[in-house]
Amino acid sequence: MAATLSLDTITSSGSTITVPTGKTIAITDAGNLTIGGVAITTGAQGVLSKTAAYTILPGDFTGKSSLIVFVDVSAGTATETVITLPAAADFSTCAIHVVSTTTHGAGNYITIKNSSAVEQYSLYKKGDHCEFVSDATNIFRTGNEHATIYTLLASSADEAAAGASFNRCFQTNYTTVANLGDAWHTTNDEFTAPCDGLISISYDLKSNTGTSAGSPVIYMDTGSGFVIKRGSLPGSAASSVKGSSTWVFDIAATNVIRPYYWNNTGTAEGVGGNAGLTRTQLSFLYVRRY
Repeated sequence: MAATLSLDTITSSGSTITVPTGKTIAITDAGNLTIGGVAITTGAQGVLSKTAAYTILPGDFTGKSSLIVFVDVSAGTATETVITLPAAADFSTCAIHVVSTTTHGAGNYITIKNSSAVEQYSLYKKGDHCEFVSDATNIFRTGNEHATIYTLLASSADEAAAGASFNRCFQTNYTTVANLGDAWHTTNDEFTAPCDGLISISYDLKSNTGTSAGSPVIYMDTGSGFVIKRGSLPGSAASSVKGSSTWVFDIAATNVIRPYYWNNTGTAEGVGGNAGLTRTQLSFLYVRRY
């Protein structure tokens, strides 16, 4: 026989109130079941949309197994927008996924930090994203992630280089076409790795005479001074050269890279550039971040 109860509070002589097997508590109106004052809604997926800095609250994902935070940083320029994760102890049953949804305003980026304000991942371009989970003590990235960290330099005019020697380049007569992640610094004309990861460097080197008389070389400083990391070593004058190279290797945060040109001739034949930026180019692209 059905019965109707009219109650404000349910009490028990024990510490637990049990609903017997085969019985269900039915809540008529959506959102009328609350835990700690937070309404439990249907569905396992929660969604937030933000256009400014935001700290994710437990109430944003209570009762959910997944929370997606869509972030729009199309407005303004050169602005960091911080999305702060909850404490590890607060989201051990929910995966949190932060996504950049729109084309960024110039120089805008999204930094995802933990509750101690330590950077966990950064997003520089539309579609960049990262998913986080917790074991109640530590925060982990699941690997469902992508960050666009990319620099493209192009020579805008010819440069001379001493014969039969290594010559540092991209100090003058160049344009920074792209610098997502702000890894290239024009104050010292160097690439400083923003994070540990696997990087791909492509160097297409033209000479100022229109022939491939030089070989691309990069020097790297891991903390003990600059040494050759990749590139052609000196050969005899007019010996065969590559003209372009692509290298993929592991890099650590704060490692510094300088581009060089090996001129294997006896004349001052250097980097070739033009106003259209279509000759000598150098790019840095993170394949993945560790």
